[in-house]
Amino acid sequence: SLNPHNPSSLSSELISVNHRRILISFKRKPLSPAAQSLKSRSARAVSSPPETRTQKFRHCFSRSDEGFLYCEGVKVEDVMEVTEKRPFYLYSKPQITRNVEAYRDALQGLNSIIGYAVKANNNLKILEHLRKSGCGAVLVSGNELKLALHAGFDPTRCVFNGNGKVLEDLVLAVQQGVFVNIDSEFDLENIVAAAKLAGKNVNVLLRINPDVDPQVHPYVATGNKNSKFGIRNEKLQWFLDAVKA
Repeated sequence: SLNPHNPSSLSSELISVNHRRILISFKRKPLSPAAQSLKSRSARAVSSPPETRTQKFRHCFSRSDEGFLYCEGVKVEDVMEVTEKRPFYLYSKPQITRNVEAYRDALQGLNSIIGYAVKANNNLKILEHLRKSGCGAVLVSGNELKLALHAGFDPTRCVFNGNGKVLEDLVLAVQQGVFVNIDSEFDLENIVAAAKLAGKNVNVLLRINPDVDPQVHPYVATGNKNSKFGIRNEKLQWFLDAVKA
């Protein structure tokens, strides 16, 4: 260490969110017969026992022989019938659970944290479910840290990434006990300053640039020697000594 609302009118397992991603597109009103039927079918679809590791990984979406799209065995057209007539996002809670379990199985026996990148999808319901599933959160801004705390994440299982961290956000991270990734010498100086302002030690990680060819588009490559991210091998010992000091 270094000095929106619950869509209960449909189902708790199929979450539908409108295009602004901040409002659940269901009104609190008595269930229609169609919605009641849909809720019952959705509950049956997700109540089956978890798959064993030997079972083939499956995805929540499927298409019937007639060409209809289904999510967890529920016809998507039926979902559309009981939502407001506007674009929406449809998420599967069991699919998210299966994804987490796949990572957990792969990391079994290792001291690890499954960290969800909040920037990938900041929907509060999804964040809360991931937190309940035992995940940590990977953050790149102070606002993401505040959102993760609002969703109930344990800050000591969160990691603050990025080479553009500002001092104010770093102070908040230090105060909350978040792991902070050191990305550069400049970043290290700011982290030390934040620790002094907060009056606390800070748990740090070193983000290492492995200088490998990821064989992706140059604009999204983050692990080669020309990338702005991470510490290069020849500088690693200097950073280790600086952290210990």
